[in-house]
Amino acid sequence: MNNININSTSPNTSFKGVNKNIARFITRMTKADALAPVIALEACVVSGRTYQAYKRGKWDEARERFIEEIMGSITWLCGVMSLNWLGDKIIAKILKSQGKNFDVGTDKVLRTPFENFMNKMLPKKFTPTQVAWIKSSKVLTSIVLVNLFIGMVVPKLNQGLTKKLRHERKAQQKEQNKPQNTNAVTFKGGVGMSAINGFTNIIENTNAGKLLSSDCGIVTGRMYNARSKEERREIAIRDIGSIYFYMWASGHVGNVLNYLESGKASRLNPNTANILNNHLEEFMNNHKDGISVEEFRNAILGKPMSEVKIDDGITFETQKLSGLSKLMNKKPLEVITLEELEKHIKDKDVLERAREMAKLQPERQGKAVLTKQQVFDAYNKAEINSTKLLNNVFSEFTGGKGKVIGKKPNGKPIRSEFEFEGGAYNDEFRFVSNKKLYKLKAQMEQYIETICKAAKGGKVDKKLLDTIKNNNIMYNGINFAAGFVVAAAFLSTFIPKIQYYVTKKATGVDAFPGVYDFEHHREMDA
Repeated sequence: MNNININSTSPNTSFKGVNKNIARFITRMTKADALAPVIALEACVVSGRTYQAYKRGKWDEARERFIEEIMGSITWLCGVMSLNWLGDKIIAKILKSQGKNFDVGTDKVLRTPFENFMNKMLPKKFTPTQVAWIKSSKVLTSIVLVNLFIGMVVPKLNQGLTKKLRHERKAQQKEQNKPQNTNAVTFKGGVGMSAINGFTNIIENTNAGKLLSSDCGIVTGRMYNARSKEERREIAIRDIGSIYFYMWASGHVGNVLNYLESGKASRLNPNTANILNNHLEEFMNNHKDGISVEEFRNAILGKPMSEVKIDDGITFETQKLSGLSKLMNKKPLEVITLEELEKHIKDKDVLERAREMAKLQPERQGKAVLTKQQVFDAYNKAEINSTKLLNNVFSEFTGGKGKVIGKKPNGKPIRSEFEFEGGAYNDEFRFVSNKKLYKLKAQMEQYIETICKAAKGGKVDKKLLDTIKNNNIMYNGINFAAGFVVAAAFLSTFIPKIQYYVTKKATGVDAFPGVYDFEHHREMDA
């Protein structure tokens, strides 16, 4: 397989003049919180597993699989969100917090939403530990309800419906087997249906926590309610085997393709690239005839961090790592309060940039705080460190909305694609990992290096910016589609085929375990 290099601008690797509708579609589908890909994947899973079930067990297995999958999808897409929304309303009522919600995740030195909430909202009747337990109870209640419904209630309803319909079908068959009746049997199936906070944050705000907390209970419930050991084994293969393809497969496929295409495992998402490209085009307005690669790199990226010198006397507070973090060799976060930093910075321009940098996160219990990297960025004057750019990027990345720039004829707002407001990144009651935000910034820097490497004749101009942006959009689209296809194929087709193969290999019979007695080699009584 030949490697495709995004850094090349040759015709076979460049996507020139990308259709705006295609670009908009890819951009929307690759947003971190996009719902459409989730719905599309669930549609593939439901239809694929139902079809595979029908091929083996006809209507009985197909109906059970459809009901189980569709109820699981609806619960995931609507039920969990509704339960959390209701729980937040109840907590706000209990704590009398005027509807304010809060996160309990923390890095202890930069973002402390729980402490900010306790200090500002002052729920006087409750201690911090009691508030933490109340929040944790909301999350646990949501998990328990979801697990009980999908793991215990739906299987019982499914099995009861199958038993009822099989009984009715057998009664019909006895009646229709009389000599005077030669009509074929018809079937009508129904379709329906601080440790506390850390734990709470993982379950409430991380994808892995949300999925695993529910899947463990759901798999256990389904296996407990299985009608035979063969059905129990199939549930284990299907549900446990699906976890990887729901959570990580798409991302890993994208990483592999990114590496083959550009030599890097990561790629800047189209939404951030769009904001960055607009910022670069504004910069290029002062260089309409183009600019040399060296000038472009220096103006956009500035100096390497190792070459940036800061004023003497600046010392940083170091984050205390947990035992697990130390074992994983994680680097601790280093921070300093703006108040302390102001005592040492001599250059007024640097000080002003530092003050703006401090606004990229909320105050920590009333005091503005900067990370070590932000301090160095304040000393390193460059477009990539522009707080205007970073505010827009971080806002969009953490759920902010485009600024209103006009109104449509129907009165609905027209929102900017390049300037954003809101988002969790500087919300005092929300937790956002600083590591994620600055991993995104590192990808922006990688994107700039891609532009520099692709420059023909050592010159950067707006045409090159458009070419790189189009390449980035299309490669993101290709990688997203490939990851989606792999995940959908395994979840809808390959995993069901594997579970059916294991059953046939173990029993010698290719039958639906829910209605077949493998010990006596006959269908179960209705």
